[in-house]
Amino acid sequence: MPPRHPVTDVQPLLNAAELTQTPVANTKVASGGAASAAKGPSVNTLLLYDSVDSELSKFAPILARAYYPKAKLVGVKSLAELAAALSKYSSIDTLVIDVHSGPGYLLIGNGSPSTKSVQTALAKTGVVVKSKIVFEGCQIMQDPIDTCQMVENICGPKTQVSGFTYFSISNTFTIDFSDFHDPMEIQSYYDGLTMEYMVPGLPSAKDSTDKVVTHGRRWFRSEFDNTLPEEAPGARIKSLQDLQDYRINSAQDARQAQQDFSGPVVPGARVTVTDVAAVAQANTLQSPTPVPADP
Repeated sequence: MPPRHPVTDVQPLLNAAELTQTPVANTKVASGGAASAAKGPSVNTLLLYDSVDSELSKFAPILARAYYPKAKLVGVKSLAELAAALSKYSSIDTLVIDVHSGPGYLLIGNGSPSTKSVQTALAKTGVVVKSKIVFEGCQIMQDPIDTCQMVENICGPKTQVSGFTYFSISNTFTIDFSDFHDPMEIQSYYDGLTMEYMVPGLPSAKDSTDKVVTHGRRWFRSEFDNTLPEEAPGARIKSLQDLQDYRINSAQDARQAQQDFSGPVVPGARVTVTDVAAVAQANTLQSPTPVPADP
C-alpha cells in the first residue's frame, strides 16, 4: 500500500481514534529493601512515575527525553515504593514526581495518601533534595501549603518546589514513516501539524526517514477533559509556554496564592516555591487576630 501523502493527510495525528498508545521499553520498577540514604549514592536527576497507570508509563520516557534527558527513571506503584526509591540515595539534585495529583495531594497507584502520611514516609527516607522538586501531575499547586508540607522534610535549605494549577494532559502517538524515504516529504508532514503542544524532542525529518516515530504532546486545561486541543475550540487550553509564571517566596505569598487559586476561575500557572519551610508553616505562622483593649 502506498504511503499517505504527508502534505494533505495530517488528520491521523489529530484524530484521537487513530492515536496509538505504544508501550515503551526499558522502564524500571522500584523495590524496597534499599540501603539507608545516609550511605547511599547521589543522583543528579531522578524521575519517579506511577507505573500502575499505563498512560503515564508510556509518557514518562518521552517527558524525560524532552525535559530531563539524563534522568534516571523509576516506576513506583504506591507511596511505600516511592519512599523506597528515594531511600536508595543520600542526595538528589532534581527530583521529578510524575503521578496523578490534586490540590495539595498525591494520587499514586490506587491510593490517595494523606498529607501527613506522605510527609512521614518521605521523612524516613533520609534523602536530601538539593536543588528542586518538580511535580508534573495535575493541579497540585492550587494548594502550595499542603504540597510543601508533604516534601519539607526532604528539602535542602535552597530547594525549590514547582508544579501546576491546571490539569496536565498528555498524549502519546505513533507515526509510521517506514514507507517514507524522502526527508522533504516528512518535513512537509511535520509542517502541517499543530506544534504548539508538542513536547521537545520530536525527531527531525531526516532522522524519521524509514522509521516508526513515537512521541508525545501535552497541554493544560482548567477542567479534566482529554479531548484533543484541535477538537475543543473555545476551551481554556494552554501550552506549557502559555502558563503564567507564579512565584511564592514567603508564607504571606502562599496565603495570597491560596486565595488566588480558590476562585471560580483559577489562573493557569506554573507555580514555584522558593522558601519551602516558610510555606509549609504558613497556616501556623499567621499573625493572631488582635484582641481589643479594655475600654
